[in-house]
Amino acid sequence: MSSLTTFQPDIWVLLTHAPGDNDQCLALGDALDRPSAVKRIDWKAASVAEDRARIRDLLADTPEAEQSRRMIALHAPWPRIVICCGRRADRVGFWIKRQSSGFTKIVSIGRAHMPIASYDLLAAPPQFLLPERSNVVNLSLPLVRSRRTHRQPQPFTGAKAHGQIVPVPKPWFTILLGGDAKEFATSKRALMRAARRAQTAADRHGGSVVVSTSRRTPPALLAAVERALDRPHIFRWGESAGAENPYQILLEQSAVLFVTADSASMILDCCRTGTPTFVIEYPERFDLRRRWRRGLFQYFRGAVERCRDLGLDRVGDKLERSQDWLHARRILRYPRDMRRIHASVYAMGLARPVSTFDPTIMPLKRIAANDLVDVSGVRELAARCRALHTWTHRIAAE
Repeated sequence: MSSLTTFQPDIWVLLTHAPGDNDQCLALGDALDRPSAVKRIDWKAASVAEDRARIRDLLADTPEAEQSRRMIALHAPWPRIVICCGRRADRVGFWIKRQSSGFTKIVSIGRAHMPIASYDLLAAPPQFLLPERSNVVNLSLPLVRSRRTHRQPQPFTGAKAHGQIVPVPKPWFTILLGGDAKEFATSKRALMRAARRAQTAADRHGGSVVVSTSRRTPPALLAAVERALDRPHIFRWGESAGAENPYQILLEQSAVLFVTADSASMILDCCRTGTPTFVIEYPERFDLRRRWRRGLFQYFRGAVERCRDLGLDRVGDKLERSQDWLHARRILRYPRDMRRIHASVYAMGLARPVSTFDPTIMPLKRIAANDLVDVSGVRELAARCRALHTWTHRIAAE
């Protein structure tokens, strides 16, 4: 995807502070194979309230806000399509649509933060439960970028060999740690069990256990893993400004990858390499509100389907509108279930639960899933976007 054009492309990709969201937006932008411009709204915020305040300030009708928008090139001529993901990007995307008097079309990925009918196209990865709609595309996996177009970041400060960056004997049994998630009760016990399995495998096969943290990893989780291991080699995310980041090397060169259940982006990174991948599953957090939302969502969907089966289409339509009304007013939001991603990668043979890992047997490396684009649904979504782009072009010409 090229944003270094001499004109203003009519497809904009909004990038925020969230790497996983950004990768999905860029994956769709790559698949469109048309010029696009990246607009960065990637400030860091300490809280949701601070983030909302920053968005209000950016979109306000004041000279200061206009100056801020010009610094990130949020100004006319407005694009035909905006690709966005996440609450912050959605807010900015719909502001752009208002400024263009409805000319700009919104293509959003992930959770619906607005009424579903207000999106021109809404892509739903498997963890987001959304009803069937003409403007909703349900995906079998979160969108991933093709390796042919995905340029990996250059995290290394020098041309060091792999053995210098990860200076421990192979085979590597690598544990990738995410962080806390609202949906799961982060389990130190589950982490320690997985770490012991990795240590047993390393001892049996003459290798090493390597641990790599992420920006969300709390010290307590790392400490729990360390207690279960003998002399682990640990890479702490962001420990020093110039430190080499071994993430990509670990993905490709490890014998086995263990990844925590909270991070969809890390799970997919592992799956695409062909390295045997095992998900460290956490117990679901007991949350009556979340379970109530899932139960009511399934009740609504079941009732709508029964009405349609009985020929009561008008009643089914009213039930759907009621569900949308409740969602739009944040009374009954459409739910999220990360376990659906786990189920998808297990069903595709891309990963397995850590409970199935036998430390006495070295798992065979899979054929690398060089391109998960075909199975994620990004090509279908890109075709829908191109049709939307062509339709918008036709309206503009008239």
